[in-house]
Amino acid sequence: MTTVTRTLQAKNLPWFLVAVLLYLSFGYTEMQGSDLWWHIAAGREVVQNSTLWLFDSWSFTAAGATWMNHEWLTDLLYYGWVSLWGLESLVYWKWLVIVSTYLVLQAALGRDTNQPAAAFICAGLAAAVAAPFIDIRPHLYSLLLFSILIYLLLNRTAELWKLILLFVVWVNVHGGFIFGLMALSILVFPWRDLRIAALVGPAKIVFVCTLACLVNPDGINSFLLPLTYALDSSSPYRQLAEWLPPFRPGGIRSPLFVWVLGSAAPIALAYAVPAVRRSTGVPWEGLALCALTVMMSLTSRRFITLFAISWALMSAPLIGLALQKLKAEKLNLILVLLAFAYAIFRLLPYPLSAGPAYHYLTAEYTYPRDMLNYVEANDIQGNVFALYNWGGYLHWRTDGKLKVFIDGRANTVYDEEPYNQYVSVLSGKPGWLDIVESTKADYFLWPYYLGGVEKFQTLMASGRWQVVYQDSVSFLLARKSVRLPEQGRPSIASPYRMLSAAKLSSFRGDAATAAVQAGRVLQQIPWQKGACNLAVQSHRQLGNTAKAEEVLAECRSYFPSVQLR
Repeated sequence: MTTVTRTLQAKNLPWFLVAVLLYLSFGYTEMQGSDLWWHIAAGREVVQNSTLWLFDSWSFTAAGATWMNHEWLTDLLYYGWVSLWGLESLVYWKWLVIVSTYLVLQAALGRDTNQPAAAFICAGLAAAVAAPFIDIRPHLYSLLLFSILIYLLLNRTAELWKLILLFVVWVNVHGGFIFGLMALSILVFPWRDLRIAALVGPAKIVFVCTLACLVNPDGINSFLLPLTYALDSSSPYRQLAEWLPPFRPGGIRSPLFVWVLGSAAPIALAYAVPAVRRSTGVPWEGLALCALTVMMSLTSRRFITLFAISWALMSAPLIGLALQKLKAEKLNLILVLLAFAYAIFRLLPYPLSAGPAYHYLTAEYTYPRDMLNYVEANDIQGNVFALYNWGGYLHWRTDGKLKVFIDGRANTVYDEEPYNQYVSVLSGKPGWLDIVESTKADYFLWPYYLGGVEKFQTLMASGRWQVVYQDSVSFLLARKSVRLPEQGRPSIASPYRMLSAAKLSSFRGDAATAAVQAGRVLQQIPWQKGACNLAVQSHRQLGNTAKAEEVLAECRSYFPSVQLR
């Protein structure tokens, strides 16, 4: 009987079917996908230039600098996917990778413990802990490839060519391959045969896979970049909220992390009990990986996803033993049905259609879509000081016609000074206006939030800036020295232009007009978050509470977002 056949035995199959629904339900984290846009644009750049070696052509602060695009293969996959099926279909890519990641992990755990319920519970908890960090980014490939590595090597020996292939792919899709090599070392280490001679084979495997990672456009530099980034605690890029330690204020939080972290030590200590060891053995690989990833996750919250998988590896034998003692096998059908009910309960409020899912999962509503329509209609070109998170979107929409001050490519292109200056502007520190005006920026593009209203007023009060356009989320100003057309062409007729008009009506205090205009937007895009909130707000201002609640309920029926209120 083959491994695949054993994995798909009758007792396992129901758990896998339920797992698909459960893992899918963890794929609805709302997060602004700021990196997504430049990854898609980078794939297009590789195709346009027919080379993997790129130089910056999207900024005015690092123009011509070497760009270490170590995730080029992911970028090509993104661009290819979008070219074939459109931007919104990227949610299906995300769900496919997530479900595959935790199904592979569940398969590895079930094969190792012969306890399908325990494998489901542990893999499900791993997915739940990781859920707040699951967005459309290349790091999802590292989670998938980590699970595949576990499947190939957990208490077995894999064919070397499979490992070589895995690492050749990994080094070109995400910088997490460095962790992959550490995990490989732990998984092939002869924990149960501590002889010098037993180390030779594993050492050869690690050496060959490390050499395989040199098969990338940047060679050894692909190792140096993530290592330098990880080890240089003084780098300002390490202060990005997503990379902060988990107990520091700000950034993404995983509510379950504290509880799972707290369980790690007791679970590890349980294997010191002789009766437990006789029944389960000692999962040395899981213990070592858990120890490694605990240290990593306490340094940066982005590593919590890797910790969760490692925790599952360590915990599955113990949870399997507990279920065995409780004779849960006899209740297998009931447990499957309960798990199915829970998965359906989690998934039921969310859409499977790409439109509303993409809108909320990428926070598409935060991007200046109508603004870029106006930029395209008027062929506006030049240097722009824009929000860091919008840089990739500008690259995707203008392909370098609007060159940014800085963007999410961070230390792969820019040195520290532009970022430090950007943070000063972002936080509105004294002298921020001088920083903006000392740059070569022709334009200033900013959202209404993040101090946007105050920045707008300060720039206009200086007498050195002029309004170019305002849409529903942003404003664009130009220096007075920039010559603008006397009468700009309107942006393309679309619901987004109508939403911009509705927002400006709201700014003028005309709630009645704003409500009508927002309602027209919802007729065409009934899940559009900006239009939903603006319509609800306007009806409340007009005293139409019942209508406001009706609009809110309708909007939430498409996606139950916490951003709808």
